[in-house]
Amino acid sequence: MRRKTILYTMIIVAAALAGSSCSKKNKELTIADQEASIDSYISSHYADYKVIHRNGSNRIILDTTVLSQPDSLEYGDSLYFYYAGYVFTSSPSQLFCTNNESVAAQNNFTISDPDYSVRRILFTDDCMISGLVNGLYGVRQGEHCILLFSARYGFYDSYVYNIPKLSALAYEIWVDRVIKQ
Repeated sequence: MRRKTILYTMIIVAAALAGSSCSKKNKELTIADQEASIDSYISSHYADYKVIHRNGSNRIILDTTVLSQPDSLEYGDSLYFYYAGYVFTSSPSQLFCTNNESVAAQNNFTISDPDYSVRRILFTDDCMISGLVNGLYGVRQGEHCILLFSARYGFYDSYVYNIPKLSALAYEIWVDRVIKQ
């Protein structure tokens, strides 16, 4: 009887480990698909734009005149910006947050107590999700850009607010100011 109990326990543990492995493999495949979809979206919609790839984040600079600005964002600097966050499927789709009043109005986006003031952060390597940190590094005052990244650099396997698990994300960013440390 004891042998059967041990055998059944081993089978259950092996099945659980196999299920965990398959689940992890499926997540990795989902992320690989997201990254391919992001690359395809950029090449088909923004082929003529300056794109900066940094540690899994893709920054599409919509107005290259800012590239002549002398100061770019580095760790320790203060950043003032407006943003609009979207779930990315094959393009930015579901708006889930914004502090840009015109974007909120265009998308009929309402929340109970909206704050449309400029967001200010002290820029550090862990001040936000890594996709935003990696994408924002190097932005310049006045820059308007789009950041795209897979779930690996977003909220990964967590359900956050109204963002589904394993969602690729897109952020439209309007940089108001960069204040050097």
